[in-house]
Amino acid sequence: MTTVLYGIIIIFATFMGAYVGLGGGVIIKPLLDLIGKDPINIVNFYSTCAVFSMSISSTVKHIKSKTKIDFKLIISLSLGAVVGGVLGSKLFDYLLTLFDNNKLKSLQGLILGILLVASVVYINLKSAKSFKVKNPVCIVLVGLALGFIASFLGVGGGPINVAFLALFFSMTVKEAAVYSVGTIFFSQLSKLITLGVTHTIPEFNVVTLIVAIICAVVGGLLGAKMNKKGNEKVIKTVFTTVVAAIAVVNFYNAIAGFIA
Repeated sequence: MTTVLYGIIIIFATFMGAYVGLGGGVIIKPLLDLIGKDPINIVNFYSTCAVFSMSISSTVKHIKSKTKIDFKLIISLSLGAVVGGVLGSKLFDYLLTLFDNNKLKSLQGLILGILLVASVVYINLKSAKSFKVKNPVCIVLVGLALGFIASFLGVGGGPINVAFLALFFSMTVKEAAVYSVGTIFFSQLSKLITLGVTHTIPEFNVVTLIVAIICAVVGGLLGAKMNKKGNEKVIKTVFTTVVAAIAVVNFYNAIAGFIA
């Protein structure tokens, strides 16, 4: 039953991830934490694998659909995201030795909730300040920040990516969604490589992982198709509604963990 529930959450999350740039993990992790069937390291692993699978299927779909993509920008962001992903993963592993499962989960929930609220507020500001960063070093640093946040929080970083991309590159939410998924691919790849090299892959349920990957691929393909057809106003509305709801879940998880 738990595997089926995980599958439903993941296919919805990855659909939203590819459609409006949420990444998927930002929905998967807090909801799996809320279910409470698995410890934080296993939830992070399932989330990472699902988001990584979604990013592959979604990016392939955009390439086949001939979506206009600046691959030079994605590569520059991703170089930073890979380094940031490794650093974020190492910080998570270190904090796991200092805090118990519930306290670290609560800390993640609190930080993520704050970042999600900030993302929603910024995206909906009518006269929001934005930049058009072109310096390669600065672009890599933006990618590093995104990769670090995504890896440490175990969420892919979708809505945070969208806000950063809108802020630093003056993108619309629809455009940022595509680049967010591309960056997520590299940050999650670096995290999986780090887990493998450091032999810190947790003991997981194989069936649950297979279901998670299949659902993530399907969600990614459907979400990318909808993004291609969608208009900016609808995508922004969906982004705002879903991110606001997930922020509430994160704050609830944080409070529940701290008082437990």
